[in-house]
Amino acid sequence: MSMGLHNQIRRGYRNLLAAVVLSFVLPGLAMSQTNVPATGGAISPSAGKSENMLPVVFNGETTTNLGNYWDGVDADNDLHVNVANALVLNDAGRMVDTLMSSCPNFVDMNDDGLKDLVINDTQGFLWIYLNSGEKGKPKFTTGTFLATFIGWGAKIHVYDWDGDGDYDVLFGTFYGDIGVLENKGTRKQWQFTRRMGIPRYVDPQFGVDDPQDRLPTLMLGKKPMVLGNYMSPWVTDWNNDGKPDLILGEGTYSANSVRLLLNTGSRNRPVFVEDRMFFLAYGEGFEQLTPAVVDYNGDGLSDLIVGTRTGQIRLYKGTKKAIEGKDMVAAIRGILAPAVLEFDGFVKIADKEVFDTMSFVYPCDWNEDGLFDLLLGSPKGKVYIALNQGSKTQPNFPKAESIKGTDTAKDMLAPANWMNGVTRVFWLNFIGGYCNSALLFSAEKELILKAGESPIRPVDGNTFMYFRYVDNYPGFTRNHAAYVLPINKSPAVEHVVGGRYIAPLCTFNLKLKHQYEISFSSILEGKPAMWAFWAWELIKPGTEETSPMNETHYAFDMIPPSNGWQKRTYRFKCPSTVQSNFLYNLYFRMPEGNVKFLLDNLSVKEIER
Repeated sequence: MSMGLHNQIRRGYRNLLAAVVLSFVLPGLAMSQTNVPATGGAISPSAGKSENMLPVVFNGETTTNLGNYWDGVDADNDLHVNVANALVLNDAGRMVDTLMSSCPNFVDMNDDGLKDLVINDTQGFLWIYLNSGEKGKPKFTTGTFLATFIGWGAKIHVYDWDGDGDYDVLFGTFYGDIGVLENKGTRKQWQFTRRMGIPRYVDPQFGVDDPQDRLPTLMLGKKPMVLGNYMSPWVTDWNNDGKPDLILGEGTYSANSVRLLLNTGSRNRPVFVEDRMFFLAYGEGFEQLTPAVVDYNGDGLSDLIVGTRTGQIRLYKGTKKAIEGKDMVAAIRGILAPAVLEFDGFVKIADKEVFDTMSFVYPCDWNEDGLFDLLLGSPKGKVYIALNQGSKTQPNFPKAESIKGTDTAKDMLAPANWMNGVTRVFWLNFIGGYCNSALLFSAEKELILKAGESPIRPVDGNTFMYFRYVDNYPGFTRNHAAYVLPINKSPAVEHVVGGRYIAPLCTFNLKLKHQYEISFSSILEGKPAMWAFWAWELIKPGTEETSPMNETHYAFDMIPPSNGWQKRTYRFKCPSTVQSNFLYNLYFRMPEGNVKFLLDNLSVKEIER
């Protein structure tokens, strides 16, 4: 593929996303910003106010269940990683919010003779579950969270890519790049990043503060290897020449295929070029293809099994065609195109063609009985094992069972109808690959922040809202997002550590020239946070000759730290300049660095004039 097409793919996805994704989280958001000075500071409560403009279902008292999976296990003691939607371009040319699947691999990460689980969740985080069982009887407790990020909806394959004896992670990204997370540790102790906790793979349009921290991506000749989006890699020595080759499944909508790229480099330094890339199997309209290689029918030939968006697992039988008779020498020299594999049918799990949608399948000998079994990812975030109850020539998978662990991070409640800080859909912010963070946003009845102190209880009602980072991983975010004011005022600071935000998923109808008051009680550990009302106002409609004129308006102020509940009250004037009524969004932006932010008794009122 030409560099022009490579760039066109990226531009196309960005433009589609920019046009539609803002409606997924906050209503009324826009994609341009002009800073507006603060319009007021903290004041004393005024005497005459109207009723609270915040609907009761957004006050934090209305709660919903929050699965706490930061130990990698759920309340049923099933292994369970975080899941989230990712944007998928469908055959109608629309970006559709779609649940992606967990991606499990089964390899020995600590050289103890027992294979462990490496799982990528749909938020772009990696997890390692060490096997504490015995040969043929894997056993797991909790997962170890790796403080790094490889992109939303990434697909992984764990393999010793550089031939140094330990396992690395290859991953396919939203934009189609194939990244390499090199293990810089040893066979017994992994170490995947030079500096844990900073952005690793990021959207190609963004940089990182230190170029040494950017993860390498594979090249096709002298250009980036980008063949579609949501690419799914599998590494295998397909032509038996002792060097790792690369198999890639496409995530692009419609007319998908699985490609084979033969390694023209060495065992330790794989190299790929365009004229050694071949179609290996055709997806025939199936999407989100996730390939894996296994000898399915025991004939000594490599077969291909491929997961799909709709959940079918497609089987392609291997063939001897490419190494028979007069073609043998050409095949050995690596100059013969391999035969395209023919679709042979669907692999059934529990006698069903679809076990779960967005299927990810990983063949392995789970119980070491000499038959391959199937590890299955799920958009639910769980991981399943389907044991082979058949034979080497006729596999059979009569059931799939969830893999068990030990739940230590108990489930919680969360404020209903709030955006919780986990975002990936905002233009110039998190699309495709910007660094995520590990966090929790919960509804609490009481809380002890520091040992020996009295419990914190709500100012009013039964619960208060509580935002914090977990696992010491606040991640990176853009200092100045599409509609979020910069928390660090230095224009030279592009990225900040932390800096997330929470928001009620409602709008406030503010009237031109009217006065308003926002009040709440807060506890804040860390630097000052920020509240802000935000809108993008149409100033002058467009014509056939001119574009419409818009202005971005803010009313905002800073929230100082406090050890106990402090009542905060701020008065501001509606910052609109033209339209008499306009819908504004409210958000609370967290400061740089680590933070604990408690919020209760939120009120927005129009002041009687």
